[in-house]
Amino acid sequence: MERNELRKVMEFRNSPPPADDDMAATVRWLRDRTLIADLYDRYAYGVDSVNIELVRSVFDPDCVVVGTMEEGSLDDYLEGLEMGLLMYHATMHFKGNQYIEMNGDEAFVETWVLGHHMEAPGSPLDHLVLGLRYKDNLARKPDGWKIVRREAVLQWHTGPFPRPELREGPYPRRPHQSRARHDA
Repeated sequence: MERNELRKVMEFRNSPPPADDDMAATVRWLRDRTLIADLYDRYAYGVDSVNIELVRSVFDPDCVVVGTMEEGSLDDYLEGLEMGLLMYHATMHFKGNQYIEMNGDEAFVETWVLGHHMEAPGSPLDHLVLGLRYKDNLARKPDGWKIVRREAVLQWHTGPFPRPELREGPYPRRPHQSRARHDA
């Protein structure tokens, strides 16, 4: 049996620690990894509490986001994210495996995420669970590490995706400057 396309494109990227005898480099390496991991904790908390300013704080203002539903600027992404999150009774994003490849003031981070999207009690729709990989380029900015480009890769899902409308909702959204994603 052969690996499917989602698995064929996966590439393990991770930075080894500095030499054991270089304490300063080790402390810098550990500190950067902790600060980077914190971005994803803040992102998940911001998403699940629908605190869009907290979500925004992890991104560079010029970030480009290639999401599961569309592609565009950070503002377009955050607008769609907020509208989508408010359709659910609650969400819970769980960060799993995370691989960090650092090169000076730049990093590539791949983070596996389970996103639970819960329908309100009595909804005729099933809950949605997404298995995602965030493939992010980061840069160290004056105010800390920021995501400068995000690609969200859908690995799998259970439940309806995209969510069907029970009333008028955010999809399809009004046209904006981003390029809509069209998957076959």
